[in-house]
Amino acid sequence: MPTLSKPIAVRFDEDLVQLIEEVSAGQHMTKTDFIREAVLEKLEDMYDLAKAEKNYQEWSDSGKKTYSHEEMMKRYG
Repeated sequence: MPTLSKPIAVRFDEDLVQLIEEVSAGQHMTKTDFIREAVLEKLEDMYDLAKAEKNYQEWSDSGKKTYSHEEMMKRYG
């Protein structure tokens, strides 16, 4: 069963609307598709960053030691 899209309303100032119109036209996209893609990219970036921060914190809390490139070269040449 196909998913129906749900409309939402967003207000932008005139300068931003003009920029969206120019850029989306230059990309041969509708304003709707351009905004949808931009929002999706932002959400993905936020998710990736949160996951990376969580993983780094877990790694940092584990007490594992890191080695610089120079240390690795000395050790393994």
